[in-house]
Amino acid sequence: MNNHYETLGLTSSATKEEIKIAYRKLSQKFHPYNNDGDEYFENIFNPIQEAYDTLSNEVKKSEYDLKNNNIQKESGFSKPEVRTQSPEIIYFESDKDSFEEGESIRLSWKTNNVDKVMIKPFGTVENSGTKVFKLKNFDKKTLSITLQATSNLFDETITKTIKLKNNVVEFDFATIQEDEEAKTPETIEEKVELPEPVKEDPEVHANSFAPPIAKPTIQTTESFFSSDGRLRRSTYFLRSLLLGIPWILMYSIMSTTHDDESTMFLTLGLIVVTIVVWIQTIKRLHDLDQSGWLSLLQLIPLVNFVFGLYLLFSDSNKGPNKYGEDPKRR
Repeated sequence: MNNHYETLGLTSSATKEEIKIAYRKLSQKFHPYNNDGDEYFENIFNPIQEAYDTLSNEVKKSEYDLKNNNIQKESGFSKPEVRTQSPEIIYFESDKDSFEEGESIRLSWKTNNVDKVMIKPFGTVENSGTKVFKLKNFDKKTLSITLQATSNLFDETITKTIKLKNNVVEFDFATIQEDEEAKTPETIEEKVELPEPVKEDPEVHANSFAPPIAKPTIQTTESFFSSDGRLRRSTYFLRSLLLGIPWILMYSIMSTTHDDESTMFLTLGLIVVTIVVWIQTIKRLHDLDQSGWLSLLQLIPLVNFVFGLYLLFSDSNKGPNKYGEDPKRR
């Protein structure tokens, strides 16, 4: 009888969620649909499907476990547990954050559920252990050491990097002296004395007419990814519409997909688009001579709806303000 747990790469203590995750990973790799309908993969996938149909059903699973336990008791031994987890780096650390030439550096690491461990630049090492080494003739500012752990079962590799600072860096002081000498002028310029300014009579100055001095206005250039400047309502509406389309598409795809990696990238995309929309809102508030902190009103239910109407239908403040020039050039 086929061992359904071994087929899915699980132990007999696997939970319902672990069974589902294991089946999903094996389906992505061996399902005939993902391999152009190749019969070879169909023969491989049939036992996987059978194992999942049995273990995902509570009644069938109970009957199978009972039968499997009886067989193991009759044979007098139990089969070893099969590793089910993805590769894991429990820790990878150094006893120093920085070093000087001639000092000893001690690395410690521990991994789990892996078949091969490499530490660059030292090569293949045990799954856990320590390593002590000294550096000679190392003149770079930082030293990067990377641990790479690989699981053949899940065809997955993970890495972790340690960066150590070099406290001793060679310096050519002769170059500095040459630079200082180059800055010394060969000739001394003759000092030119400026005439003293003529003192004005305060009475004459008080009676004289002086035109008012205009206060300089802040001229800020508006750009798509910067919160500086002002944004008129028509431009704000078009940008919000254009950014809303990819946001809705990514959210719809993320709500239907079950791929963890795809979900992660879609989440990052949603965050980026949301930030860009938020920037446009801040510039729209600047156009209304309001502080960008009012954009936090978007987080309050119902209030955010009224706030959105205010941004879309309020006309720009005429003339320049402290945030920049009038986008309508009035």
